[in-house]
Amino acid sequence: MECQEAERLRQPIDVRIHDSSIGIWQDNAQDATFRSEIYAVLIRRMRACGWSIRRDPVTHRHYRCLSPDRRAGARGTLRCTIGLTGRVVDVEFWSVTAPQSNRNGRQYDFDKMKRMRHLDRLRVELEFRRIGAWLETVASVKISRSDDQALPPMKRIEKSYAESWHKDKDLGRPVCRYDYNGTSKDGARLEHGQTVWFPDHKGRIIRGTAFYNINNMWWVVAGGKLFNESCHTLFATQPDRLRIKRNEGARRSRMERELSIAVERMDFQRAQVLKHIIFGGEQTFMIWSRGNGAYYRSQYAGYTTDRIAAGKYTRAEAEAECRRVPHELEMVCPDGSHVRFDRSAA
Repeated sequence: MECQEAERLRQPIDVRIHDSSIGIWQDNAQDATFRSEIYAVLIRRMRACGWSIRRDPVTHRHYRCLSPDRRAGARGTLRCTIGLTGRVVDVEFWSVTAPQSNRNGRQYDFDKMKRMRHLDRLRVELEFRRIGAWLETVASVKISRSDDQALPPMKRIEKSYAESWHKDKDLGRPVCRYDYNGTSKDGARLEHGQTVWFPDHKGRIIRGTAFYNINNMWWVVAGGKLFNESCHTLFATQPDRLRIKRNEGARRSRMERELSIAVERMDFQRAQVLKHIIFGGEQTFMIWSRGNGAYYRSQYAGYTTDRIAAGKYTRAEAEAECRRVPHELEMVCPDGSHVRFDRSAA
């Protein structure tokens, strides 16, 4: 047994870093020793460095059998998840102060390292070095990093194609085979290499060249930069009024923040004016998440337990979102009553 254990420990460990994630791989890790010697020890070492590590509440609630293999951590403004899947332990970091684009949370944003403040990036890099230095005391370690932000846009696309498992063997790149993955916002069928228009993060329309990526995502090279955009944000023909910002979501969020401030200050006259600008004469509803025990914020991004800060929605918006996830969401009416759309309410 001792010889087998020594042989197992001599097996090299692959450490793969991508953006804010670090994966620990070992080919012969299909046994309980990988859990006890890597997964469990990693958690203890992170706790010793000041991390608060606990079970992941979402996994524990919905997939309890997987809960022992999933942990959530927090330290200062950083958050992380630690997962054990077969022969890999994966740790993913993100910052609660980073700008958020994905309405499901900062954990699901792209380019999490780039979004972090400088100090948070340094803290994540320190965690990478700590994990790598510890693993070198366990076995031989091979560290690879797939960050390619410094490459020119076309080189990054070529690198993505070379590493993709979903590419066509003859063409050497992925191929969009389904209309729903290649239909533009103005209803046209997108073609690989065509010129497109799309709004940047400030809502300004810019022009670029689109190259198919995967699913409904397309690489777009514009102004010397590389964007990864859904087909639903791309225009196949030049839109009208290019000088007009397409920032309806940001405008709505800003107006709702002003509305919340006016209500908090009891400036109800200003609040009424803002409400009329945003919603006209329609009543407003809120969305309650049972799993998070909180309301949706504006534009489906984030949660809050404060009714004043909660996002406001028209009836159609609130009902559509609640019907999308009926087992989790409830529509909150103006009188405070909750409406459920799951089967038990049918």
